[in-house]
Amino acid sequence: MVEDNRYCAVCVNDMHLVVMLMPYIEKELEKGEKIVTIFEKSLKEETDLFYTKVNLEKSKKTKLKRIDWTENTASEKEILDIKNKTVIVKGSYDYINKVNKCLNDKVNKVINCFELNIFEENSREILKCHDYILNTSGIKKISDMFHMNWSKNSILT
Repeated sequence: MVEDNRYCAVCVNDMHLVVMLMPYIEKELEKGEKIVTIFEKSLKEETDLFYTKVNLEKSKKTKLKRIDWTENTASEKEILDIKNKTVIVKGSYDYINKVNKCLNDKVNKVINCFELNIFEENSREILKCHDYILNTSGIKKISDMFHMNWSKNSILT
Protein backbone atom coordinates (compact mmCIF):
# COMPACT_ATOMS: atom_id res chain seq x y z
CA MET A 1 0.00 0.00 0.00
CA VAL A 2 1.59 3.25 -1.16
CA GLU A 3 1.43 5.97 1.48
CA ASP A 4 1.35 9.68 0.88
CA ASN A 5 3.04 10.43 4.21
CA ARG A 6 6.71 11.31 4.45
CA TYR A 7 8.95 9.99 7.24
CA CYS A 8 12.31 10.98 8.67
CA ALA A 9 14.57 9.88 11.50
CA VAL A 10 17.33 11.74 13.32
CA CYS A 11 20.27 9.88 14.84
CA VAL A 12 23.37 10.80 16.80
CA ASN A 13 25.52 8.24 14.99
CA ASP A 14 25.22 5.03 12.94
CA MET A 15 24.90 2.75 15.97
CA HIS A 16 22.09 4.89 17.35
CA LEU A 17 20.31 4.61 13.99
CA VAL A 18 20.64 0.82 13.94
CA VAL A 19 19.30 0.51 17.49
CA MET A 20 16.43 2.85 16.63
CA LEU A 21 15.54 1.16 13.34
CA MET A 22 15.61 -2.48 14.44
CA PRO A 23 12.34 -2.55 16.46
CA TYR A 24 10.56 -0.63 13.71
CA ILE A 25 11.90 -2.90 10.95
CA GLU A 26 11.06 -6.00 12.98
CA LYS A 27 7.42 -4.88 13.26
CA GLU A 28 7.24 -4.03 9.57
CA LEU A 29 8.66 -7.43 8.59
CA GLU A 30 6.07 -9.12 10.82
CA LYS A 31 3.37 -7.30 8.81
CA GLY A 32 4.91 -8.66 5.61
CA GLU A 33 6.49 -5.40 4.50
CA LYS A 34 9.56 -5.59 2.27
CA ILE A 35 12.44 -3.30 3.28
CA VAL A 36 15.11 -1.84 0.97
CA THR A 37 18.03 0.23 2.24
CA ILE A 38 19.89 2.89 0.28
CA PHE A 39 22.91 3.98 2.30
CA GLU A 40 25.75 6.26 1.28
CA LYS A 41 27.96 4.43 3.80
CA SER A 42 27.66 0.85 5.04
CA LEU A 43 26.06 0.08 8.40
CA LYS A 44 27.10 -3.56 8.32
CA GLU A 45 29.66 -3.24 11.13
CA GLU A 46 27.06 -1.62 13.40
CA THR A 47 24.39 -4.21 12.60
CA ASP A 48 26.81 -7.09 13.17
CA LEU A 49 27.64 -5.62 16.59
CA PHE A 50 23.92 -5.16 17.31
CA TYR A 51 23.23 -8.85 16.59
CA THR A 52 25.95 -9.94 19.04
CA LYS A 53 24.76 -7.64 21.85
CA VAL A 54 20.98 -7.99 21.66
CA ASN A 55 19.08 -11.10 22.67
CA LEU A 56 16.70 -11.81 19.78
CA GLU A 57 14.84 -14.93 18.77
CA LYS A 58 16.74 -16.74 16.05
CA SER A 59 13.88 -16.34 13.55
CA LYS A 60 13.71 -12.57 14.11
CA LYS A 61 17.48 -12.23 13.84
CA THR A 62 17.43 -14.24 10.59
CA LYS A 63 14.77 -11.93 9.09
CA LEU A 64 16.69 -8.81 10.11
CA LYS A 65 19.94 -10.18 8.69
CA ARG A 66 18.32 -10.50 5.25
CA ILE A 67 18.28 -6.72 4.95
CA ASP A 68 21.23 -5.27 3.08
CA TRP A 69 23.08 -2.93 5.43
CA THR A 70 25.94 -2.14 3.03
CA GLU A 71 26.42 1.04 1.05
CA ASN A 72 24.26 1.55 -2.01
CA THR A 73 25.58 0.45 -5.37
CA ALA A 74 22.28 0.78 -7.24
CA SER A 75 22.06 2.95 -10.31
CA GLU A 76 19.49 5.72 -10.63
CA LYS A 77 17.44 3.44 -12.89
CA GLU A 78 17.50 0.62 -10.31
CA ILE A 79 16.35 3.07 -7.64
CA LEU A 80 13.59 4.28 -9.96
CA ASP A 81 12.45 0.66 -10.43
CA ILE A 82 11.86 0.05 -6.69
CA LYS A 83 8.18 -0.50 -5.97
CA ASN A 84 5.95 -1.94 -3.26
CA LYS A 85 8.64 -1.64 -0.59
CA THR A 86 9.62 0.56 2.32
CA VAL A 87 12.85 2.38 1.48
CA ILE A 88 15.25 3.54 4.19
CA VAL A 89 17.69 6.21 3.01
CA LYS A 90 20.74 7.45 4.95
CA GLY A 91 23.58 9.72 3.95
CA SER A 92 24.46 13.37 3.54
CA TYR A 93 21.70 15.92 2.99
CA ASP A 94 22.52 16.08 -0.73
CA TYR A 95 22.66 12.28 -1.04
CA ILE A 96 19.25 11.85 0.59
CA ASN A 97 17.73 14.51 -1.68
CA LYS A 98 19.30 12.91 -4.78
CA VAL A 99 17.95 9.46 -3.87
CA ASN A 100 14.49 10.87 -3.14
CA LYS A 101 14.41 12.47 -6.61
CA CYS A 102 15.14 9.03 -8.13
CA LEU A 103 12.41 7.21 -6.18
CA ASN A 104 9.07 6.80 -7.88
CA ASP A 105 5.61 7.08 -6.39
CA LYS A 106 5.23 3.29 -6.25
CA VAL A 107 7.30 2.79 -3.10
CA ASN A 108 5.20 2.09 -0.02
CA LYS A 109 7.09 4.40 2.31
CA VAL A 110 10.37 6.33 2.41
CA ILE A 111 12.19 6.97 5.68
CA ASN A 112 14.97 9.54 5.31
CA CYS A 113 17.56 9.17 8.09
CA PHE A 114 19.61 12.24 9.02
CA GLU A 115 22.52 12.53 11.41
CA LEU A 116 22.00 15.16 14.08
CA ASN A 117 24.50 17.66 12.63
CA ILE A 118 22.76 17.50 9.22
CA PHE A 119 19.37 17.88 10.89
CA GLU A 120 20.55 20.90 12.89
CA GLU A 121 21.81 22.63 9.75
CA ASN A 122 18.64 21.88 7.75
CA SER A 123 15.93 21.40 10.37
CA ARG A 124 13.36 23.74 8.84
CA GLU A 125 13.59 22.19 5.39
CA ILE A 126 13.61 18.64 6.78
CA LEU A 127 10.61 19.21 9.03
CA LYS A 128 8.66 20.97 6.28
CA CYS A 129 9.24 18.03 3.92
CA HIS A 130 8.16 15.26 6.31
CA ASP A 131 4.96 14.37 8.15
CA TYR A 132 6.30 11.86 10.70
CA ILE A 133 9.50 11.25 12.60
CA LEU A 134 10.80 7.86 13.70
CA ASN A 135 12.56 7.78 17.05
CA THR A 136 13.26 5.28 19.80
CA SER A 137 9.63 5.42 20.97
CA GLY A 138 8.23 4.73 17.50
CA ILE A 139 6.67 6.93 14.84
CA LYS A 140 5.36 10.29 15.93
CA LYS A 141 3.60 13.04 14.01
CA ILE A 142 6.01 15.96 13.57
CA SER A 143 3.31 18.48 14.45
CA ASP A 144 2.88 16.69 17.81
CA MET A 145 6.62 16.83 18.58
CA PHE A 146 7.58 20.28 17.30
CA HIS A 147 5.68 23.51 17.74
CA MET A 148 6.86 25.32 14.69
CA ASN A 149 7.02 29.00 13.98
CA TRP A 150 8.28 29.16 10.42
CA SER A 151 9.61 32.72 10.61
CA LYS A 152 13.24 32.76 9.62
CA ASN A 153 14.89 33.51 12.95
CA SER A 154 12.55 31.70 15.30
CA ILE A 155 13.61 28.70 17.35
CA LEU A 156 11.97 25.33 16.84
CA THR A 157 10.72 23.79 20.09
